[in-house]
Amino acid sequence: WTSRGAGRPRVATIQSGVEPVLPEPPLKLALSNIDAFSVVLQFTPGFDGNSSILTWSVQAQTPRNTTWYTIFEVSDPDASTITVGGLIPFMQYKLRLIAVNVVGASKPSEPTKEFQTIQAPPSHPPRNVTVRAMSATELRVRWIPLQQIEWYGNPRGYNVTFTEARTNKSKSIAIEDHTANSYVLEAMEEFALYEIVMQAYNDVGSSPSSPKAIERTRESVPSVGPSNVEANATSSTTILVRWGEIPVVHQNGQIEGYKVFYGASGSPYQYKNIPRNTTFTTTLTELRKFVQYHIQVLGYTRLGDGALSGPPVRVQTFEDVPGPPSNVSFPDVSFSTARIIWDTPEDPNGEILAYKVMFHLNNSQERIFSKEFPASDRTFQAHDLEAERYYMFSVAAQTRLGWGKTASGLVLTTNNRERPQPPSMPQVSRSQVQSRQITFSWTPGPDGFAPLRYYTVQKSENSGPFQIIPERVDPTLTSYTANNLKPFTYYQFRIQGTNDIGPSSWSGESIQVQTLPAAPARGVTGLRVVPITTTSVEVHWEVIEEVHWSGDYETGGYRVVYQPVSDFPTALEATPKQEILGIRQGKMVLSDLMEDRNYEIVVLPFNSEGDGPASPPVTVYVGEAVPTGEPQGVRALPISGTEVTLQWRPPLANMQNGDLLGYKIFYLVTDSPQALEKKQEEEIEVVPASYLIHNLVFLDKYTEYRIQVLAFNPAGDGPRSPPITVRTKQDLPGAPMNLQFSEITMTSMRVTWDPPRMRNGEIVGYIVTYETAEQNDKFSKQVKQKVTEGSLLVQPLEEEVTYTFMVRALTIDFGPPVSGNVTTGPQEGSPMAPSKLSVTKTPVSSVDMQWVNGASGKGPILGYYIETRRKDETRWQTIVKTSNGPLTDYSVSYQNLLPSTSYLFRVISYNRYGISYPAYSSETVVTPSKLYFEYAYLQYKPFYRQTWFMVTLAATSIVIIIMVVAVLCVKSKSYKYKQEAQKTLEESMAMDIDDRQASDLSLYRTRPSGGTLNIGSACGTLGKRSTLGRKSIHPPPPPMHGKSPPRPSPASVAYHSDEESLKGYDENPDDSSVTEKPSEISSTDSQGSESENESVQSDPHSFVNHYANVNDSLRQSWKRQKPVRNYSSYTDSEPEGSAVVSLNGGQIIMNNMARSRAPLPGFSSFV
Repeated sequence: WTSRGAGRPRVATIQSGVEPVLPEPPLKLALSNIDAFSVVLQFTPGFDGNSSILTWSVQAQTPRNTTWYTIFEVSDPDASTITVGGLIPFMQYKLRLIAVNVVGASKPSEPTKEFQTIQAPPSHPPRNVTVRAMSATELRVRWIPLQQIEWYGNPRGYNVTFTEARTNKSKSIAIEDHTANSYVLEAMEEFALYEIVMQAYNDVGSSPSSPKAIERTRESVPSVGPSNVEANATSSTTILVRWGEIPVVHQNGQIEGYKVFYGASGSPYQYKNIPRNTTFTTTLTELRKFVQYHIQVLGYTRLGDGALSGPPVRVQTFEDVPGPPSNVSFPDVSFSTARIIWDTPEDPNGEILAYKVMFHLNNSQERIFSKEFPASDRTFQAHDLEAERYYMFSVAAQTRLGWGKTASGLVLTTNNRERPQPPSMPQVSRSQVQSRQITFSWTPGPDGFAPLRYYTVQKSENSGPFQIIPERVDPTLTSYTANNLKPFTYYQFRIQGTNDIGPSSWSGESIQVQTLPAAPARGVTGLRVVPITTTSVEVHWEVIEEVHWSGDYETGGYRVVYQPVSDFPTALEATPKQEILGIRQGKMVLSDLMEDRNYEIVVLPFNSEGDGPASPPVTVYVGEAVPTGEPQGVRALPISGTEVTLQWRPPLANMQNGDLLGYKIFYLVTDSPQALEKKQEEEIEVVPASYLIHNLVFLDKYTEYRIQVLAFNPAGDGPRSPPITVRTKQDLPGAPMNLQFSEITMTSMRVTWDPPRMRNGEIVGYIVTYETAEQNDKFSKQVKQKVTEGSLLVQPLEEEVTYTFMVRALTIDFGPPVSGNVTTGPQEGSPMAPSKLSVTKTPVSSVDMQWVNGASGKGPILGYYIETRRKDETRWQTIVKTSNGPLTDYSVSYQNLLPSTSYLFRVISYNRYGISYPAYSSETVVTPSKLYFEYAYLQYKPFYRQTWFMVTLAATSIVIIIMVVAVLCVKSKSYKYKQEAQKTLEESMAMDIDDRQASDLSLYRTRPSGGTLNIGSACGTLGKRSTLGRKSIHPPPPPMHGKSPPRPSPASVAYHSDEESLKGYDENPDDSSVTEKPSEISSTDSQGSESENESVQSDPHSFVNHYANVNDSLRQSWKRQKPVRNYSSYTDSEPEGSAVVSLNGGQIIMNNMARSRAPLPGFSSFV
């Protein structure tokens, strides 16, 4: 309690002696009175846990926040109804309730059904509304848009209301884009002050108005001329002009002065400048007399001239004496007469009443003749003139105010007049050449006895065609100044004189003369100014073409003049300026400007000759510029299948260029698990500058997005951050599409489907569930099968039973199913059942079936299912499916059936719509036994399955293979042995004949007394150089080598008798008893390179060469072989081994290590 009294009590009831426990959750939650910000929640309290409930805690779940969070709490132990406040309008909610007692909180109750609060007007108006003048008629409004959650309903857009302060007139514009953050107001009044407010609106209402933003449109030129323009002639050459002020609404800026334009019909307008805005009268002078002038007045601001007043005021100057008559000439002249003609004066200065003609001898005032003529006469002929004399004629006109000026003409009385001769070539002095004018002179030619009336001048520009200058030159002059020429341009001139007879020919052309350079002739266009920081701007303009620099483009450049806008602008010469040299420069940066000021900027070209015309000024606000830096550290993290959290840091402080208004988030779909139906458009969300984290919601599931963020301020948008990509998480897939059933038979079908339109992840498989549509105790069951493809062949099924199929796709879990019903058996459009099926059993090979086809249905018969069923089974099996069109018979081989089995047959036709009803066989067919099959098979076995054919084929193949191998061996060795035999023969013939004879005798004497020579293992395989019987016939003497002689192969040798041993040296080598084991006739040559002579010992007496009879001289060389010395003992120093020879009872036994090369005397060859 307080000093005022006791407050509301909070009561908690507890029962003594009973331990309190956690309460049970509330039950039966129900909703009512759903409002924009609240809802009534009704419930049934659960068990209180032996203690009163202290707090009821209401938790909520929304699509933006899938986690449960506490939204409302109330303390009312006995409550069964709670009004839940603090809800957000137009938001979907689920609520659940938790009871809390002294022990703790209960489990959450079951959630309520999802509900949506009703709409309400937006929570607040757009924030940070700023206005900047874009031009004299445009204002740009910027603001921070509302977030989705702040719209409180279905967003529609914004209302912009602008009021002109001077007239208090208001207008409103609706912007139907709730994501927009800027808008340009057009067609505004020039130089007018406006108040702007904004509102956000949705389907049910509008938000409050934003605070007022005030801005003035930029200055412009007056849109109308001064009012009450009056003009009065004060003399024949002066007019007094008066005018009033321009209406304020049309002034469009500060009036700096006025211009009075005046001109007569057929002549260009001139103007008189009045440089003060307080002067409203002026006098026009030096006007033409008795001429009607059109007069208009305009006002101008510093941006330029305004509109002329209208309609023009017409006033005529007073009448005066006329000017001289024009075009005086003498077309007819003789020795005694002369006829003069003339035209009305160019300046009549009134109404012409009469003309007066006078003439006299030239240089004499005697005998003056004078005569007046009415205004209609324009000719006079004088008579009785003296021949060959000059006469001076004069003509004057008269108005109401008197006689005017006189026009004179000199004439020579003669009959020999002719055209004049051309003047001399014009002479141009360099000192008389200016940038826009040239003065030249000439010498007149003979006048042809007819005085000249005028000269005509032509000019040629840059060697182009000659053009006539309209002005007629007085014939008394001998020089002329051509004006209005182009600077830095080449010109030529020529002259023509004209008298009463006609023109002369043209004079010679003058030399080509170039005018001097001048200041630029054209000002810059396309001037625009862009703020880049809060104190600097960048000025851009379109460069001027070289031709407009008046010849001096090398020293050309641009001058940027700038000053703050004020009510008292300074003169252009006194304002700050910066210059940049180079006619191709198109931009400049102005720095160190004052903040929060409007600047007026003018650009003018210049060169060494002077300044060109200034551009119209452009006004820019300095103090705010678009950010030059992008947000830093942009990161994206997927939260769910539809939500991504973004985080970033502001741009660097020196790149923000003022206070930021907010950030724009751009996101675009770049990859989707399903095919994109149309080109994706970039979406945008805008958040206030205080946000550095934001959730993108309602995204597509398992979709990759490209995301960029930029910062913006009142001046505009900054650069975007580098793009990042993020993919939302996988979610449950949608239902598969296009569930179809095909290949439907009596007991099977193929189920096909397409992937879901919304895959929402990687489809890893499907689950197919099917069951009978109606419950049947015999075969009703539910079957589930997982597959990875988009089809499934389902079998076996019950015949003519309706099944319900459901297919669900699997990503992180199974999605919703697509379902369909189908009945096995014939479908609509199927053919009619075949009839008269007969089955005939052949004794050996097959069962023959014949039938009659029924109607083909909606399509032709494509084939048949041939099905069988064993007599002891109930299910039919398809053994053959044909696809070659209609048939009336078919044979089923016994090989497709089990032996000794009773079968029933049926035939089902099919087309592209389905199958027919089956045609059943009436009789059971029993297949033959297995023994019968074997006997029949032997009886009817084809010849290529007979045993004799197999044996013959194998033997023939072996023979062919052996022959091929033998031929290849002979061919491969023949060339090799021919080369070796030739080399051996050459060496043997080179030996001394005596040495060979001594060798033979010594070998004969050293033979043992008796015994038979047997070689157990004397030879290796064919071709091996290490074999005993194939050692060199002429082994080299031991001193010739650096190592021991070669050793014999491991062998045992026995000598039985001298006679038999002598056969080793018989002339006939075929009688030798030395043989080579057939099993060893294929050694390689890998051991044959121990010495130089060993390379020669390459088996000249091998099996191949022996029978090929390579060279008969080899046989003869056996008798000339040199005996081997000391063959009976070898040293052990040879690294490869040694041989030992001993005599035991008349036998020689030789043992040697493998791969030895020791020769044995007396061994020549083998047979």
